[in-house]
Amino acid sequence: MVSEKQTKTILVVDDEPDMSIFMSNLLTANGFCPICAATLSDGLKMAVDRCPDLVIINAMLPGEAGVRLYQSLRTNDRLCHIPVVILSTFDESAFYSWPGTKRTPSGRHIPEPEAFLQKPPEAEELLAVVNRLCLGDSC
Repeated sequence: MVSEKQTKTILVVDDEPDMSIFMSNLLTANGFCPICAATLSDGLKMAVDRCPDLVIINAMLPGEAGVRLYQSLRTNDRLCHIPVVILSTFDESAFYSWPGTKRTPSGRHIPEPEAFLQKPPEAEELLAVVNRLCLGDSC
């Protein structure tokens, strides 16, 4: 019998291999199915192709790619329902001060992510957020 967690696919978008490996191993060990990407284009392609149950994004991807990926997910009619967790070494207020985190260039409002965690996240904190978002009504 397959558990409910095993049916949940989580896209991890992080350009730091150690962080991707940490999150992938943690998620796998706890019954989730992680898929990893290191760039905005790979992350967006995987999101479109796989339509994951949750996306975890490193906000500090090079060239503000983390913010642009978040914006792309939130403005895509097919992907906008997917819960997003933002990881950042900056605090939450700094993330929201970046251009593109509240409105698109055309002025369209962008909703806040479902969760924001300081990077590197503690394993227990990350799992608590993932369980809340993926095993609750959000996923």
